[in-house]
Amino acid sequence: MSKKNRAIKIAVSDYARVLATETVPYETPIIFSNDGLHSNSIDTIDECKFVSFIKKSLIKENKSVTIPFRYQIRKNATEYRRLSLLHPASQWQMKEFYQEYDQLILHYCSLSPISIRAPLKIASTYYKKSSWENIHKYKNGGIQEHWTDGVAKHSPSYFSYKGHDRLYKFFDSRDYFNLEKRFSYFLNLDVSKCFDSIYTHTLSWAVKHKEFTKSYVKVTSTFAQQFDSLMQRANHNETNGIVIGPEISRIFSEIIFQFIDNTTIENLEKSARPLKLGADYSIRRYVDDLFIFGHSEDSVRLVYEQYADNLAKFNLYPNKSKSTLLTRPFYTAKSRIIHRASNAANDFINTFLEADEHSKRSLKPQTVFDVWKLTRKFIASIKSICSENNATYDELSSFLISVFFERIKKLVNIDSPVLEKERQRSYKDACLVLLEALFFLYSVAPAVSSSYKLSTSIIVLIRFSQMNLGEYGATIKQRIIELSEQMLLSQYLNKNSSVERFIPLELLNIALAITELGKEHLLPLKSVEKIFQHKGPLNYFEIISGLYYVSDHPEYESIRKSLIQEASRNLRDLNNIGMDTEKACLFLDFLSCPYVEIERKVQVMTNFYKAMKEPTPDPTELQQFFSDNKFPHWFVSWDEIDLLNQLEKKELKQAY
Repeated sequence: MSKKNRAIKIAVSDYARVLATETVPYETPIIFSNDGLHSNSIDTIDECKFVSFIKKSLIKENKSVTIPFRYQIRKNATEYRRLSLLHPASQWQMKEFYQEYDQLILHYCSLSPISIRAPLKIASTYYKKSSWENIHKYKNGGIQEHWTDGVAKHSPSYFSYKGHDRLYKFFDSRDYFNLEKRFSYFLNLDVSKCFDSIYTHTLSWAVKHKEFTKSYVKVTSTFAQQFDSLMQRANHNETNGIVIGPEISRIFSEIIFQFIDNTTIENLEKSARPLKLGADYSIRRYVDDLFIFGHSEDSVRLVYEQYADNLAKFNLYPNKSKSTLLTRPFYTAKSRIIHRASNAANDFINTFLEADEHSKRSLKPQTVFDVWKLTRKFIASIKSICSENNATYDELSSFLISVFFERIKKLVNIDSPVLEKERQRSYKDACLVLLEALFFLYSVAPAVSSSYKLSTSIIVLIRFSQMNLGEYGATIKQRIIELSEQMLLSQYLNKNSSVERFIPLELLNIALAITELGKEHLLPLKSVEKIFQHKGPLNYFEIISGLYYVSDHPEYESIRKSLIQEASRNLRDLNNIGMDTEKACLFLDFLSCPYVEIERKVQVMTNFYKAMKEPTPDPTELQQFFSDNKFPHWFVSWDEIDLLNQLEKKELKQAY
C-alpha cells in the first residue's frame, strides 16, 4: 500500500484536537489518554446537567492559576526525568490559545534556517506507520475505528512538522552524510536542564527585541505576553522554568531557540573573524541539541562559543560534559555499539525467522530445536558487546526491543489461519524465543518508552496465538504471565522509592498490558499488593492503574477497597480542585469508574457542588444519574478501552 493511500484526513476545524495532541506528556500509563477530555469538550444538546456543570465550573470557565501533577519516571539506571500533567482547565486555555494564535506560532517557528524539528503548517492529514497495518486485524472490533480515532484523536500533532520526528533519523539522513562530506569537524552542544531554566518572560525578548519589550511592559495583549501568561498560570504562576512533557512546551522553547539561532548566525557574520553559514560552517538544531560542522577545530569552537554566549542571555547554558569533538569519520562510541548490536540481532533473528516469499511485510518461522539455548546464545553476544565497549545494557536495550518489536509485527502478519500442527509449533517456538529475548532486555534496563513496545508485543502475541495456534495459545499465555511476574517482582524490589514523586511507569504499564491474559491468568494477590500498594499515599496514576488491573475480580477485593478508600480520602476536600491537577483528574475518573460504589460517587459529587458554592443536588437524583451510567469517561475508558489502539496512538505521538 502506498503512503498516499495511508493518508488519513483530519478535521481541521476541530480545535479541540489540541487537547489530544499538544497538552499532555507522552510518558503516562497506557490506559491514560485525553480522548475523553477531547470528546467531552464538545457540547451536546441533550447533555446531562451534572456533566454540563462540571465542564463549565471545572474546565471551561475555570480561570484559576493551576498546579500541575508533577511526577518522575526512570530515564536510565541512575537518572530520572521530571514531567508534568496539566490541569484540564489549563489545557482548555491552551486549546483556545492555539485557536487564536496558530498562524503566529507557525510564523515564529519558521524563522531559523538551522532547525530540523519545527511546526510547518496546520496538519490536515497524517500517515499511519505501515508496520501497524500488519496488526490491525488483532484490534478488538477489527480495523474499523470510532470516528474520532480516525479524524482527530489518533493524529500525532496539531501541526505538521518539517525535518525529522526522531533524532536518530537525522544521523541516518542524506543531509548528515552530505555534511560529513563537506566538513572535517563536528562538535555538539547540549543545553543543560533546558526547560527547567527557561524564564517565561524571555519569550517576549525573542519575539520582539528585549529593549522593545521592556519599553512596553504594560501591554498585555500581545502574542508573546499571552503565551508567557498561559505557561505561567499552568505552572502555579512560576516564571522560572516551564512544564516538561507537553508538546506546547517544546513550541514555546522553539520560538526562543529560533531567535538564538538567528542572532548567532548574524553575530558570526559580523565578528572580527567572519564566518558564513553554509560556507565556513553549518549547524543543525534538534529542539535543544545543537550539531556544529566546520572546516577546522577553531571554527567549530568559535561557533560553539558564540551560541553559548547567546544562550546565556536567556539564562541557558551548555552542558560541557556532554560536548564531543569529532573529526571524520563522525562515528561515536554509541554508534559503534548500536551497529554491532544491530548485526548481532539480525544474525539471531535469521536463525529462526525467514522472509515470506509472498510478502515483504511478513516473516515465517523456521524450526527451533531449543528455545532457551538459542536465546542464551544471543544474550551472551549482547553481554560480550557491552563488556568489550565498556557499555551498559541501558545503551542497547531500547534499540533492540524496537528491533524485535518490528519483527513481531511481521511474524503475526499472516493472511490465513495457521492450521497445520507442525506450523503451529514453529510459530509457538518463534514467539517464545522473541518473548524470552524481549523480557531479558527489558528486565536488565526497563524504560517507559520500551514499555509501550513490550506491552504491544504482549497483547499482539496473545491475540495472535488465540486466533492461530490452537492449544499452543495456552503455552504462550502461561509463559507471558511467568515472565511478567518475575520481571515485575524483581523490579519492584529494586526500585528506588526514595526519589520524590517517582512513578514506576515501566512496571505499571506491563501490569496493565497483561490484563489481556484474562481472569484465567491473574497475578497472585501478594504480587499485586506489592505492585499497587506501598507505604505512604498513592498518587493519581497509581490509583487508576491499580483499579484498572484489579477490576471487579473477587480475588482482589481487599486491594480494590483500599484503592477506593485512598481515592475517597483525596476527594474529601474539593475546595482547591480548580487548582489541583491531580485532584481534578482523579475526581473525573473516580466518578466514571464502574468499580466505585454509587454512594461514594454521590458523596463526592455533593462535595464538588459545595466546593463550587452551589446548592447541592437532590441525592436521589444523583443516585439515579450514576445508576444509569450517564457519567462519561474522561482519562480512562474503563470498560471500552482497547489497549492495542491506545498503544498505536502512543507510537504515533512518540516523544522526541
